[in-house]
Amino acid sequence: MLMEQKSLTSNQEHIIDVLIKKNPNLDRGILSKAVAFIAEAHEGQYRKSGMPYTEHPYEVAKILADLKQDQSTVLAGLLHDVVEDTDHSLEEIAEKFGKDTAFMVDAVTKITAAQESSKTAQKAETYRKLIVAMAKDPRVIMIKIADRIHNMRTMRYMKPEKRQIIAQETLDIYIPLTHRFGLYKLKNELEDLSFKYVNPDEYQKLVDLLIENKESREKYIQSVIGPLQIKMALEDFDCTIQGRTKNIYSIYNKMLSRGCQFEDIFDIFAIRIIVDTIPECYLALGYVHNLWTPLQSRFKDYIATPKPNLYQSIHTTVIGPENKMVEVQIRTKDMDLTAEKGFAAHWAYKMETQHEGEELEWLNHMVKLQSEISDSKEYLDFLKVDLKPTGMTVFTPKGTSIELPQGSIVLDFAFAVHTELGLHCIGAKINDEVVNLDTVVEHGATIQVLKSPNQEPSPEWLDMVKTVKAKQELRRWMKSSIMKQALDLGKEIWDRELRLQKIEKVKRPSEESICKYFGTPTIDDFYERLGQGELPLADIQRFLNGGETTTKESNSLRFFPMFNKDAKVERRDEMPLQIGQETSLVVHFAKCCSPVPGDPIVGVLRPKIGIEVHNTDCPQLKNLPMEQRIAVEWSEDIKHSFEAHLTIETENRKNITFDVLQELKRANVFLERVTSASKHYSGRIRLVFKAFRKEQVDSIITAIKNINGVKQVVKS
Repeated sequence: MLMEQKSLTSNQEHIIDVLIKKNPNLDRGILSKAVAFIAEAHEGQYRKSGMPYTEHPYEVAKILADLKQDQSTVLAGLLHDVVEDTDHSLEEIAEKFGKDTAFMVDAVTKITAAQESSKTAQKAETYRKLIVAMAKDPRVIMIKIADRIHNMRTMRYMKPEKRQIIAQETLDIYIPLTHRFGLYKLKNELEDLSFKYVNPDEYQKLVDLLIENKESREKYIQSVIGPLQIKMALEDFDCTIQGRTKNIYSIYNKMLSRGCQFEDIFDIFAIRIIVDTIPECYLALGYVHNLWTPLQSRFKDYIATPKPNLYQSIHTTVIGPENKMVEVQIRTKDMDLTAEKGFAAHWAYKMETQHEGEELEWLNHMVKLQSEISDSKEYLDFLKVDLKPTGMTVFTPKGTSIELPQGSIVLDFAFAVHTELGLHCIGAKINDEVVNLDTVVEHGATIQVLKSPNQEPSPEWLDMVKTVKAKQELRRWMKSSIMKQALDLGKEIWDRELRLQKIEKVKRPSEESICKYFGTPTIDDFYERLGQGELPLADIQRFLNGGETTTKESNSLRFFPMFNKDAKVERRDEMPLQIGQETSLVVHFAKCCSPVPGDPIVGVLRPKIGIEVHNTDCPQLKNLPMEQRIAVEWSEDIKHSFEAHLTIETENRKNITFDVLQELKRANVFLERVTSASKHYSGRIRLVFKAFRKEQVDSIITAIKNINGVKQVVKS
């Protein structure tokens, strides 16, 4: 335990003076107590730089005070490493500095390696703990960001490999968080510091170019500001005009996204006009557009539609002096404060109000989603995706705004509105136009989702959607559906085996004996495992035969009708399962032979898959166990199409691919993909298209064979 508080050193008194100067609402007495506490707690500890460890909590507290954070948050910044790096406990902090402060200190304390089995698990659990704490009290993230800012500022003292790991983590997790909370000033600094260590060569190259071009750049900025100041003076319009160069990392990203060099980037700086009121923002916009021609495609009004992190401003790009593009941002003083300090600009006075609003709804959304992801690596991947800036806002017909990442489709929007809407989505109406469910949505669009109770998700949806919520809901639905479909299929296979063995109803095994023999807790678990191909048919037959092993010959005879010319007659004894009537998650059509209705087929029970359907002449069948084959046949009322694969060997003739595609067009089939390659005097074309019947595929094969230069056509 600490002894009586010692008198503070002149340096410690100076720290307190700085904190109070940055935020006059802080209490000197409590700060003095905390500074004395950490000085003794961290005594004898030093940073990699050789400085006393207390330098770090002092700097973290300064950043928080500068952001006008309240007393508890600044105290937590001072004390944030005490529990992790000293013998003092959370209970002691709660007793001395309050429960609020203790909660935040606990939230930013890492899960120790001893609590988790691996570094990945340790990191994942630390982030889980942080996200949950942020949802309860968003001030937590301010401490974590301030901590990361100072660590990044002093990272030159660490080993190069460690620097790169920390910098990449900052890019993946902390920078998206600063964006989410509207902390743009800190975001820019973190981006440049991270870029410096992740890609030092490119960073230094850009620094050199910016220094080299500094004089001409500042001269050009003045050539923009000068006419603006004259215009505003002539209009008797009171405002502040600033010019700034954009941060290094954002310039680098512009070069990457546009595929150009530094010299080709004209908008590496922005002009900012700051006024008193919202009407003055629009008045200033008019004056800017009077001076220079605006680019309509690059106009954004974030005052009318603020970003979820409260950011408000008008962005317009004009063709300025020397025909160069210039970005102009127009905002009020209050908006400028929010742009600098994000939510933090409001928390000192409106903490409770902000927490209850929609601005932090994404945090509750993340807490809910993370509880459904048990795998540590998958969770870390989820964080990297879901924390990224959302990119755009779209609206429901009632005007509710929905955040979505760039590239999102109608289906992502449907799931964002409601899970049931996503599961039954068939498309949408955008601007009175009906569009497909895979249509990419645009910023500002109003979307009305169209649904049908008969619609169900297909596995392809997982590859189509962009948002984590949509993927999670689809995985959950598919897992539940697979279990139900596997249970139904397992019952069907079991009943079929009973009938094949001609076992009378009164002599059938009891559920208890089945569960005991196969080691399943319930009869439904037995059916599910059977339907998912996890129980060998040989074991089922052995059980029904009272433990006797079925011979290889008898197994072969069971499947002989599948290859027999007279199979039509004998299949009644095989009692084949009907397939193809509807999409199933436990019946799959083999990619190696791509059967379509009309092809003679056989099923193979595959573990974790269910039934895999092959053509009876598929070469891959010889690699699959005979005892796992099961009689199947096409249902008579199939209404949907199947993938057909063709490989075409050709001469290396000009336009031969075009001729092949013309035959598909004549056959009126949907082409999914085509690839072609040629070498010397020969070529190969691969087609994947949708077909309803074997006869349709055979007709296409015949037509392609008749094309001049085609040597061979085979199903593949």
